[in-house]
Amino acid sequence: MFKLCNYCKLYKNYRIPWIPLRSSSMNYNTQTLRRIANICNKKPLKAVIALNVLTWLGFVDTDKDEESELIMTIKRAILATRREQYDIAEQLLHVALRLAQQQQNENGITYCYDLMANLAFDQYDLSKAEKLFISVLQRLLSTGMEQNDLKVIHISLKLARICHLKAENEKADIGYNWCLEKIVEKQNGGADAQMLHGVIHDWYAQFLMDTGDMPNSIKHLKEAYRICVQETGHENEQSMLLLNDIGISNWRTDNLADAEECLSKAASIGNNLGDKSHVGVINANLGLVYLQRGLVEQAAKYCNIGLELGNRHENAESISQANYCLEQIKLNIGK
Repeated sequence: MFKLCNYCKLYKNYRIPWIPLRSSSMNYNTQTLRRIANICNKKPLKAVIALNVLTWLGFVDTDKDEESELIMTIKRAILATRREQYDIAEQLLHVALRLAQQQQNENGITYCYDLMANLAFDQYDLSKAEKLFISVLQRLLSTGMEQNDLKVIHISLKLARICHLKAENEKADIGYNWCLEKIVEKQNGGADAQMLHGVIHDWYAQFLMDTGDMPNSIKHLKEAYRICVQETGHENEQSMLLLNDIGISNWRTDNLADAEECLSKAASIGNNLGDKSHVGVINANLGLVYLQRGLVEQAAKYCNIGLELGNRHENAESISQANYCLEQIKLNIGK
């Protein structure tokens, strides 16, 4: 059995500026049936909840001058996080927290805790992140916020994800299903709710894949893909990544025809993207599917495309997967 390369769904700055949903520093899957490419430096996707910093803090235009030091400190912390300057970001967040406490700005305090939680998550300090996210959730609910508010669902999703990463599978499953139940209540919540709905399906699918429930994993991945296409169209990086994962899921159930179709679509989308740094992995995956079908020439073609793209864009995951693919071709030719 070959090892296809799955885009680990843990990259930073995922869709929303105030809760970066995924951390590129974490490889959570330990199964040996597939090979995981941990995608680093991924561009943030379309916002799930496009909250302005001032809006989150509860300020209006007249507050900008008075609160500018707090706001600017938070913005500097966010910028440092995006640059992966984690020590600087943490120092700035502690400064921002003290300012918010001095101003008795409860929203500002909550927001600082939230950013600290995400910073801990980015560094794979799951226990610290969990405690901070629970604090944020408690603070939000104490204000009278409804359980089906998008902020509450979103943070609950992060907590389910942490349980998933910690292999607390029963808690993770309960958490993901709770989020799915609550997001359905926000069917008319606009694009933000729809995008968050897609993220929940995506993350739950990854959990089901890791726990071996491939049929349901495919079902949720397809729903995530449907929502992604509905909200952002076909020709974008997230559609490409979801098709890659659907293809891998089909491959793992020995449905090679559907795996080939999904990976071919993903590669085609990738060829039209401005940033092709991760497209090499998908081509190498497609090559391995062709190899398993006995189509050696096609396999070599796509593995070499993957290697060429990996070298051109200096993408280690693409180079590694393409070389693995080419090694498998040599082994099979030698049989």
